[in-house]
Amino acid sequence: MTDSRQTFVEWATWFANNKETHPFNYTEGPLRMSAIGQWPIKFPVNADCSAFVTFCAWLSGMPDPNGLSYNHEGYTGTLLGNVHNGHIPQVDVEPGDIVVYGATPGEHTAIIVEKQGANLLTVSHGEQGDPSFVWVNHPEGGNPNNYPTDGREPQTFLRLQTAVVGTVRLVPAVITSAEGTTEAMDKA
Repeated sequence: MTDSRQTFVEWATWFANNKETHPFNYTEGPLRMSAIGQWPIKFPVNADCSAFVTFCAWLSGMPDPNGLSYNHEGYTGTLLGNVHNGHIPQVDVEPGDIVVYGATPGEHTAIIVEKQGANLLTVSHGEQGDPSFVWVNHPEGGNPNNYPTDGREPQTFLRLQTAVVGTVRLVPAVITSAEGTTEAMDKA
């Protein structure tokens, strides 16, 4: 695999879908980037929004989106300020891009995991109980899953570097047997 975009989206989606059994603790404190470099993952994971983005990038083998070589630092401002993150118009957004809400240095960030026309669905880790699916703006054509909407302005969309530069850790496989369902964490 030479591009980590799909794995980045898969991790974010997996965390949102499995938050009850594999929880995150929302914190803006000194432990917020402590999961980076830890394999296998130790739950609960401590993170804020930018640490969540950074952790998913690390798991996917991407370069540090903060441009800091995964030194356990970074925030929305370093995501915005990294010259390797391309600023893109909303019309060009694809799953695997990120959104930063608010003027520089930014208030919040989330990972785009789905695009339905102009509707952009993210996985967001902005409060205790997350990560969760959240629309960037109120979706046109309805909201069948009743996901919340963020809607903060301005919205800056970034395309991260997705060339694989580190170990790609695949999302856990779910194995169903006669004894029940178990998980196998990739041992990459």
